Amino acid sequence: MALDPSCGRIALIANPAAQNGRGAWAAVEAASLLRARVGDEGFQLLLTERPRHATALAASLDPSVGTVVALGGDGLISEVAAGLMERPVDERPALGVIPVGSGNDYAASLGVPTSIGRAIDCVLAGRTAVVDVGRVNGRYFVETLSFGLDAAIALDTVERRVRTGRTGTRLYLESAVDQLFRHLSIYDFTARLTGGDAAATRTVSAAAYRLAVQIGPTYGGHFRICPGAELDDGLLDLCYATPHLGPWKALAVLLAAKGGRHTGNRHIHLDRASRLVLDFAEEPPGQIDGEKIEGTHFEIDCIPRSLTVIVGK
Repeated sequence: MALDPSCGRIALIANPAAQNGRGAWAAVEAASLLRARVGDEGFQLLLTERPRHATALAASLDPSVGTVVALGGDGLISEVAAGLMERPVDERPALGVIPVGSGNDYAASLGVPTSIGRAIDCVLAGRTAVVDVGRVNGRYFVETLSFGLDAAIALDTVERRVRTGRTGTRLYLESAVDQLFRHLSIYDFTARLTGGDAAATRTVSAAAYRLAVQIGPTYGGHFRICPGAELDDGLLDLCYATPHLGPWKALAVLLAAKGGRHTGNRHIHLDRASRLVLDFAEEPPGQIDGEKIEGTHFEIDCIPRSLTVIVGK
């Protein structure tokens, strides 16, 4: 599917605070490159000022906008997508991304390069796909929702990034080691799954130290937690890790997940569903596309083929 540039203007929504301020410079560079190629009349720049501001901006875009480009990390992209999902389905511009974050998992799932110039080339080339969007307790997500160890690592990584100014997989692994050896906790949960690999509704009750519900295959900087997940299959991919693993073995499983090689481990369990009701006995750490989520009861569903996105080659 190709995006016709004549279909509308391009709106760039940028988070100037992304990567500890690098987002501001990236926004200037991206705006300059886009203006040079589409002109002032075909482009507008919108800067976020607070959390969730990108959602409000995307929801209220002028009808003349045919493409909205999110410049920032996975959290900013998720916010923009949430704003688009608030619009009627026939009034949603295509979503493009310029990844300026620490993990950039959604951009990788779309095949979009991390170079600003090459990401803009993707936007203007106009290759599009129609993909699924996840929803949990009324909040939208485009890549990942997780609880327990993985969420604790993701949230701790954000705190470390703010404190140190560092980014990347190494920072994620430092946080992982700290969580594994100092804060490895087990959470009892019950999940009621509908659809997916089994047609009938079924219930899973277990104790796990991590549980992920994925639209895309990766998070945490391309750890392939659900390597079989596809953005457009209409399903949620579930991965949970049962306990009785010591920190060293749990670390080995985590490292294997970098290449998706953890799935053969007997402690790793995979499933698929179109809808999932998840209850925890006590509140676990939780994250949704890198942002904190709280609670013990979660109603999660997949909204099939609900968002047009710009993809790489």
